[in-house]
Amino acid sequence: MIRRLIITLLFGTLAVVYAGAINRALLVGIGKYDQAKTGWSPVHGDNDVALLRPLLDRRGFKDMVVLVDEKATKNAIVEALKALAQRCKPDDKVYFHFSGHGQPIRDDNRDELNVRKDKRYDESIIPYDACRDTRRLNGTYIGQYHLIDDELCPLLDAIKRKVAPSGEVFVVVDACYSKGIQKDEITDLEPELLRYLRGTEIAFIPPGRKSFVAGIPKPKNFTPGGLLTVVTACRENERNFEYRSSTGRLYGSLSYYISILLKKDADFARWRKCFERKDYANRRIFQTIQHPSIEIFR
Repeated sequence: MIRRLIITLLFGTLAVVYAGAINRALLVGIGKYDQAKTGWSPVHGDNDVALLRPLLDRRGFKDMVVLVDEKATKNAIVEALKALAQRCKPDDKVYFHFSGHGQPIRDDNRDELNVRKDKRYDESIIPYDACRDTRRLNGTYIGQYHLIDDELCPLLDAIKRKVAPSGEVFVVVDACYSKGIQKDEITDLEPELLRYLRGTEIAFIPPGRKSFVAGIPKPKNFTPGGLLTVVTACRENERNFEYRSSTGRLYGSLSYYISILLKKDADFARWRKCFERKDYANRRIFQTIQHPSIEIFR
C-alpha cells in the first residue's frame, strides 16, 4: 500500500513538472528592407516566418512572438529576446529563428582573436534598420543597428540559464556571413536565385580606427544550463542562397529544411542528428557550395 502510494506521488510530481514546461518561440523574418534608406536589397525572410509559424503552432509552441519587416528593428529583436528570457522557466523548450541578411563587421574589440589568430571580423545579423555601409543616414551610420554576435551571445545565454536543467534552446540563423565566392562557381544557378543572395561579400568597415563594436564587452563562455544548439545556413566564408519550392515560392534554404523537420516533429535531439549526419544533402535544398553548420553548447 505504501509502495503504491509512493509510486502514485512520484508520477504525480513528474506530471506537474512536465505540465509546467512550455514551448516558446521567437520568429524574426525580414524580406522588405528599405533599400533606399539602408542599401539592403529585398529577400524572402518574411516568407520563412509565414511558412514556419503554423508548423510551430501545430507542434505546441503556444508562446510565440513574431517580428516581420519594419517591426524587426534591432531594439525590437533585443527587447524580444530579453522578454523571452524573463518568461522562460526550467525545462522549457525554446526556438529562435532569424531570416534576413548577414554581414561581417570589423572586430574592433578583438574578441575574435581568441577564436583564430587571423580572424578580423565579427559576424552580424541585419535587422530592419541596419545599413549596408557608412554612407547611409547622412554619413552617420557606424554599424550601431547591426546585431553583432558579441551582443547576441549574452542574450542567448540568459535564456539558456533560465531553461536549466533540462530545457533546450534551438537557434536557426538563415543569413550569411559572407567573404565572397568565385563567380565561376555559381554560373549554373538561375538568375533569380543569384538576385536574392542573403548577405554581402563586402564587410562593414566603420569610419576611423574604432566603432561602436569597440565598446561591446567581449562575450564570456556560455554558462552551464539548458542545451543550446545553433544552426546556420552556411559557413562564415560562404553565401546563403534561397530555395524555390514546388509552388514556385522562394524561401531561405535553411528555413525550408526546418519546415520539413517540423512536419514530422519538434524533437530537437532528432534535428541535431539530422544536421550532424547531413541528411539534408539528399534533398537538394542547399547549393553544393553552401554548407550548413551546427554548434552545440551544453
